[in-house]
Amino acid sequence: MKNLVEYLIPFKGLSIGKHDYKFHVQDTFFKALESEVVEKGDLQVDMVLDKESRLISVDIDIKGELSLVCDRCLEYFKFPIDISYTQIYKFGTPPDNQDDDIIYISEKEHQIDVSLLIYENILLQIPIKKVHPDDENGESTCNKDQIELLQSLRKQPKADPRWDVLKSIKFED
Repeated sequence: MKNLVEYLIPFKGLSIGKHDYKFHVQDTFFKALESEVVEKGDLQVDMVLDKESRLISVDIDIKGELSLVCDRCLEYFKFPIDISYTQIYKFGTPPDNQDDDIIYISEKEHQIDVSLLIYENILLQIPIKKVHPDDENGESTCNKDQIELLQSLRKQPKADPRWDVLKSIKFED
């Protein structure tokens, strides 16, 4: 995984208050993170960092689309992404009963790397089964030639003749 310098936000010199950041996430972002799930995408990330004395709140809006490989026909399709999320960073050491919604950062830190935060939020939006969306008539928009080829190659299971004897057994009611 390469270090994405443009996604590092230095907060040490920032004044208390709100600060806006914009990022354009494209294919190079996913290649740098060595993503196996997403290879292509075009997303706009808008962040509002609200710095306070002991914590930093980051409001994140991610909009755009990813190019995903359809699990059914193996062709790319556009998948829309629209995420709004707030991440809290607190200064200090994490307590024993750490809250998953809060990231603790050391007093010695001077910057926040938001690349993984962006990436993880994008990954959480991807469905388990990635298929082309249906059209307005409810029909699949998958490549019909590919689907027909897959169906023709599907092996029909042959009946095992050893089980045919069992079919002749009559059970009494």
